[in-house]
Amino acid sequence: MSRLLFLLPLALSLIACGPSHEGTVTYQVRLKPSSVIGGTIADSLRVDPTDAQWTAFLTQARATLDEAPSRFEVTDARMQLDVTKSKNVGMLQEVLTGDVTAFLRASETGTQVDIASLEAPMGSAQLDMETTGNSLEPLETNLARGDFLLGLRGGTTRSATGDFEAVITLTLDVTAR
Repeated sequence: MSRLLFLLPLALSLIACGPSHEGTVTYQVRLKPSSVIGGTIADSLRVDPTDAQWTAFLTQARATLDEAPSRFEVTDARMQLDVTKSKNVGMLQEVLTGDVTAFLRASETGTQVDIASLEAPMGSAQLDMETTGNSLEPLETNLARGDFLLGLRGGTTRSATGDFEAVITLTLDVTAR
């Protein structure tokens, strides 16, 4: 009997996990003077049902799971300054200071979940962000239909009257269940 009680939690956790689909999506967020409020810079881009990348991810997940995914998790995140598309910015630290956070937000309600962070990014090479592990449950309906915002916010020394544009590539590894 004691062996059965020991195995029951393990069996339940395996059932709860169920099948999953893992994929990678990459988007670019543009930080510019209009993104600056005080000492903070933040901007986002809208992913909608016509977005080819997210639609492909959902289609692949549906094929893997034999049904539409209903739960999502960001398992890894990376950021990189795209120097070739940026203007008057050659390094991340020229536009982002302190804690930098990537987030997802529901388009219609504004419900937001922080998904990854990085302290004091430097350089222009791809940097690993630390995922927060925050539940995406409040956004799962939006993610399932491909209607959400992906954004980035952090401290900045730039001003709202500056002449710059920092194009930040965000790469997310996402698991759908």
